[in-house]
Amino acid sequence: MDKFSLMVPNFIPAQEYFDPQHGETCIGCGVSLAARLVGKALEKACAGAVCERRSGADLFGVKTDAAFMRIKKGKAELIICFDDEPSNALQDALVKKLPAVAVAEGIAYVATACPSYPFDLMEKVKRAMDADGSAYIHILTPCPSAWQYPTENTVKVGFKAVESCAFPLYEVASGFYNLTNTTLKPRSVEEYIRAQGRFEKATDAQVKSAAATVEKEYKKLLEKAQPE
Repeated sequence: MDKFSLMVPNFIPAQEYFDPQHGETCIGCGVSLAARLVGKALEKACAGAVCERRSGADLFGVKTDAAFMRIKKGKAELIICFDDEPSNALQDALVKKLPAVAVAEGIAYVATACPSYPFDLMEKVKRAMDADGSAYIHILTPCPSAWQYPTENTVKVGFKAVESCAFPLYEVASGFYNLTNTTLKPRSVEEYIRAQGRFEKATDAQVKSAAATVEKEYKKLLEKAQPE
């Protein structure tokens, strides 16, 4: 039994606010896992949440096929994107435009999260609800069906995404960046990519180029997080 299975159930609220049988979910579904954690963080506030998924939905002027949730908070709102990467394009899997666009739009609180890091995710949902103004959280939700990996590996694939810096965890409050998870010895991006059958035809050159893209984007993020 891994640390996730052993520790997490003992430290998160037992009350459930999300019923996976009310949606189209599969075994090992990252969206379901993330939605459960969001519900536990929102508690009764999730009663007014509106969930939606439609092809080509518009978020901050960017088209997305991902599912998202809207929660009213006074005159503002919290938008949560459950990104299971419907596209199989390697570039789309490694470069997330929406968080940066949300920051540029002046959203008061912007964060990234992954259900493999449940406490980080829940804390960010609470901060987003407490933020003075609208908030946006972009959650990476691995999908065993679309990404083509064993259903029991959803949490592990999420770890690889974060620990390879392909999907770094951070938050931006009032324009100030804060990394909420740093890895002293990052995993290789290739390990993350090769864990997914959807990229089995990716050439070594493509993987090398992808790793360079991740390194470049992560370096930019580190620079933004440095105090002036």
